[in-house]
Amino acid sequence: MAGLPLIQRTVLAALRADFDRIVVVGREYTAELRALLRSDVRTRAVEVTEAVPTIEGSEVTVIASDHVLTPATLERVHAVPLDGRPLLFGGASGDSVALCRPAMLMAVDADSLTSSGAEHLWTALRAQGGERRDLDGEVCVPISDEQSVADAEAALCRRLRADSAASDGPLAHWIDRRVSLRISRWLVRHTRLRPNHITIIGTSTGLLSAALLGVGTYWTGVAGTLLFLCTTIIDGCDGEVARLTFRESSFGQKFDVITDNVVHVAIFIGLAVGLYHQNPNGHYGLLIAILLGGFACTTVVTYFFLVRRPGFATSGGTPVSFKGKLRQRLLAGMEALMNRDFAYLLVVLALIDRLYWFFWGTAFGTYAFSIGIIWIYRWRDAK
Repeated sequence: MAGLPLIQRTVLAALRADFDRIVVVGREYTAELRALLRSDVRTRAVEVTEAVPTIEGSEVTVIASDHVLTPATLERVHAVPLDGRPLLFGGASGDSVALCRPAMLMAVDADSLTSSGAEHLWTALRAQGGERRDLDGEVCVPISDEQSVADAEAALCRRLRADSAASDGPLAHWIDRRVSLRISRWLVRHTRLRPNHITIIGTSTGLLSAALLGVGTYWTGVAGTLLFLCTTIIDGCDGEVARLTFRESSFGQKFDVITDNVVHVAIFIGLAVGLYHQNPNGHYGLLIAILLGGFACTTVVTYFFLVRRPGFATSGGTPVSFKGKLRQRLLAGMEALMNRDFAYLLVVLALIDRLYWFFWGTAFGTYAFSIGIIWIYRWRDAK
């Protein structure tokens, strides 16, 4: 399911949700499950037993093995306070998770901990006063056939798209993510590519687009901008594959950011070289110097105000004053400028043969961005 065996996906979700102890009751499949989990360094320490072991602690979570759940789903379950009766969580398809005291579980027939006897487990917990809670809005999909697998993958992708909405630009959210998630679903099901491999592919595509822009003809400009647009879509796939397969890493995040910046620099160099080839008498040396100076100013200002003082960019609530409202709108506008929606603008400018507009706009826009950040910082206390 999305590149992972279902039971391994459930175990990884529980690990990500910071469960203190994870036990897989394998019954007749104990040997196979133990081999599967030991083949992955992330799940190697998980206990696999034939019967329910002695459980210590104040509460235990029982997770059905035939449901797709995310760490967010399990965190929501774990956050619910448990009183004297068990809690059953699920969706329209039925119950999938139970939260109860260890003694409540010990009173249940262990034969119920099988896919065929799961309903007996839920019934036994209900008989102890179990209360049902809905998991509306969370991923909780039963797996029974190929169609349910497709439904579960679609639910995971919808969650990924929703989680990225705050950081994506409008066009990236409504267009790029729809395409990249389809590609990511295909990649995890039909290839063994890891997130960093996809990052390398996206970087190579971006560098090729920069090389095409550097040729300086109309059609290479159109081809280069279209290829860069493809690069922005591929750029979303590495993170999506990482989250779908639980392979997020600090190195992967840094690698993605570094390669993004490499591609951005290459695109601007390609644009400059291409414009020079179109008009060798233009003052592109001076323009490049202005652009590099603007990038330097933006880097310094961004580090000083957003990295060293990240709190000033958050208002802490809905602003009421004019300055507070204007500050919030300016921050939202600047955040929008830093996403990759500009790839669509490049395509449009290439089609009308006006790529130099973007180059000139960026050269002086970097200074306007830096001044805007400094100005907004002066209003940091506006409410």
